[in-house]
Amino acid sequence: MKNAHHAAPGFTLIELCIALACIALLSSFAWPSYQSLMLRSQRAQARTSLLQAAHWFERAASANGSYPIPSDVPASVLQIDGQRYTMRITSTAQSYTLSATPLGVQTADACGTLTVNHLGQRGVQGASQTAAQCWSR
Repeated sequence: MKNAHHAAPGFTLIELCIALACIALLSSFAWPSYQSLMLRSQRAQARTSLLQAAHWFERAASANGSYPIPSDVPASVLQIDGQRYTMRITSTAQSYTLSATPLGVQTADACGTLTVNHLGQRGVQGASQTAAQCWSR
């Protein structure tokens, strides 16, 4: 009688280690790209919220003849989804400046604080990139 040697189905330890090494290598390349895309996504959300707040200010000025003071601005106007930025206002009857300051993980973003004013001028503060680069990407 012959001994029948049947190979058990499945992976060997070496095959499993090679597969894990490949996954780790691919992840090491993909993770920085993912983080960069998340920063850009949150920045885009902050830009959108700033522009929506600027539109609110312009509508309020059209209705009342002057820009509202910060205490008259509803909290809902200052909300930025994602909680990675906080919005601040500086305003007088003739002008306003809105700024979105990064919080937490978002402080790693190269664009720093995004700003927009009553003239529609878009800017950045504390950024290693230009305003044009930060507001277009």
